[in-house]
Amino acid sequence: MNAAQRAAQVRLKNQAEHYNAAQAKAAERGPMELITFWTNVNRKLAKDALEDGDRSVADKLASHLNDFFRAHAQ
Repeated sequence: MNAAQRAAQVRLKNQAEHYNAAQAKAAERGPMELITFWTNVNRKLAKDALEDGDRSVADKLASHLNDFFRAHAQ
């Protein structure tokens, strides 16, 4: 594994630790905070993909949210 690969692996590990801690804190504050956490994380994923020229993540997220709304709005 070269230096760039090691750095990427460390970055992903740090990000996972950050997200796990943030998720746990949000869960302690209640269901709406947990919903906000996941909404923000997924919006960031979609935004980053869009900035990289990949619209598919945003399209899939929008489709999933639309399906969720349709299933629970009645």
